[in-house]
Amino acid sequence: MDATTPAPPTSARRFEGQIALITGGGTGIGAAIARQLASEGAKVALVGRRTALINAGADTLRRQGHDVLAVPGNVATDTERIIETVVQHFGGLDVLINNAAIAAGLDMDEMTVDAWRQVLEVNLDGAFSLVLHAQPHLVARRGCVLHISSISAVSGEFDDIAYATSKAALEGFSRRLAVELAPRGVRSNVIRPGLIRTEAFADLPDDFFASQLPMIPLHRFGAPEDIALAAAFLCSRDAGFITGAVLTIDGGESAR
Repeated sequence: MDATTPAPPTSARRFEGQIALITGGGTGIGAAIARQLASEGAKVALVGRRTALINAGADTLRRQGHDVLAVPGNVATDTERIIETVVQHFGGLDVLINNAAIAAGLDMDEMTVDAWRQVLEVNLDGAFSLVLHAQPHLVARRGCVLHISSISAVSGEFDDIAYATSKAALEGFSRRLAVELAPRGVRSNVIRPGLIRTEAFADLPDDFFASQLPMIPLHRFGAPEDIALAAAFLCSRDAGFITGAVLTIDGGESAR
């Protein structure tokens, strides 16, 4: 293991007997979180629109001895069915991770109402609807919700206007959710990643990465495992007194 590789967790089975649902679980950050929680004992439900990807991810985890359910679905339209499927299969829900997100990739002068609404339907409305349907199950098991935001929530330099708006709103949603659900034993937190090298960046030229690296004080790009390790902590009992928080993981970029 070199200096750029995240260290393994110190608590090996923090999620023994717990059920975790991860949206956008087929690739990137979602897949890394699923691997981490499964390795720590969780039963995991992978949710995503691309059936082949989540089935492949589930098969890989099963071969490693983990209990995994693949749930094809769109968080913009299928949230009630998604929650029902997971709860019926596993018998409950302890951890909900709102990770699924899309971007329009359009500047303001190109943005359309339809493109704007599509982004918010997935990134914000989907998160709300999942929490709405998952809430009684999370309360029953004193569970938690984790939302994956973005540095674009607080910086106008990154991503498109619909995506940035959706992530800023997601953070506000989490703060209010934390206050409302705390008396019922449910926590809500946010991870705000910076530049994380996932499949989404596979087609970008080397020049892009060369231009971004000097802006990161730790002088490396984030890996999905960096987010997964933090997610496991925030969703574990080790973080039992943390709610309404936002954890920025960007190598120090936003500290400049």
